[in-house]
Amino acid sequence: MIKKIHFANLNTLRFIAAFLVVIAHTEQIKMAKGLPNIYNIPFVEIMGSLSVDLFFVLSGFLITSLLFIEKETPSGISIKKFIIRRLLRIWPLYFIIMILGFFIMPQFQDLKIGSPFVNVHDDFASNIILYVLFLPHIQSIIIGPILYCVQAWSIGIEEQFYIFWPFVVKKFNQRKIVVFIIAFTVAYLLICVFLSFATHNQTLINKFSFNTLFNTNIIFRHRLKFDCLLIGALFAIVHTKINDESFILNKYFQIFIYLLEVVLLISGNDFHGFFWEIHAVLYGFIILNLVRTKTSIFNIDYPVFDYLGKISYGVYMYHVLIINLVLTFLYKVDLLIVAYPIIFILVILISGLSYRFIEGYFLTKKKDFSVISTG
Repeated sequence: MIKKIHFANLNTLRFIAAFLVVIAHTEQIKMAKGLPNIYNIPFVEIMGSLSVDLFFVLSGFLITSLLFIEKETPSGISIKKFIIRRLLRIWPLYFIIMILGFFIMPQFQDLKIGSPFVNVHDDFASNIILYVLFLPHIQSIIIGPILYCVQAWSIGIEEQFYIFWPFVVKKFNQRKIVVFIIAFTVAYLLICVFLSFATHNQTLINKFSFNTLFNTNIIFRHRLKFDCLLIGALFAIVHTKINDESFILNKYFQIFIYLLEVVLLISGNDFHGFFWEIHAVLYGFIILNLVRTKTSIFNIDYPVFDYLGKISYGVYMYHVLIINLVLTFLYKVDLLIVAYPIIFILVILISGLSYRFIEGYFLTKKKDFSVISTG
């Protein structure tokens, strides 16, 4: 029998993150197409990246929480079943978007966009190999982002996390996992700091070449977000350890965290490129408080938002395609003013249909390998 677990408010948080990504990418694509945009506003520019970071923290929290629950069952953690569940959830849309981006949409000349997007047929073999190996985050740096597929970079990160993380949770107790998370995060940050320094050090540039250092720096600082996933995992452990009287669940602490996050978002401060760690910790506190409904100062667990959260994977994967189609058409008829309503409606419609008729099939199969389900 499958045990059902409900984490309150988190589907709504997924919905918020997904639609902030839609807004950020709409403005970015407007800019790439030479249309009026507000992408130069610091908040808008970092909003998409920070929303993906929220997805990472959410994933780390949820996956780790579920693995701990599964670990306590008589059968324990089945890594094989875990990987199959992740495969059934992620692969269908990933490969649909890959097929669209690699083979179908490039045939339409009117829908092509120049820099920063690259022609998928240039370095085609390398592009397709990296995507098939779930390394789109590496491809986007060393070759360049592929239109309609670029958002899949985060899927590559999550897939790699899912390969090693269940082994860690199965093998070690919570105390050792905390030590691992802290050690990994510190080491990761030190590498990022060194790479940041190296890209500005002439001696190292002469030794290794600027492009090598620059690309390595970008990959580590902006395309390897295991630390965000691990911060989410750390808060999953904190969730099991604290009671409702804990200071970090106090309403005044919650108000402080929410206000601090809003101020940092509006300011658009990137802390010299190291903003994601700060926000990831704040996201951890927010997630922790939202799931503790007895003490949370907010309740955002409404059916409509819950549904939008459930289809958020589709929103995330289809939105670039829909944005470019809508902007291209509306520009021709001089109706860009209605772009956002149409984009949101179509994104929800397509994602809902996908969830019902494509993802739903695989989610049903996923139940055969589940001992716990979320809802």
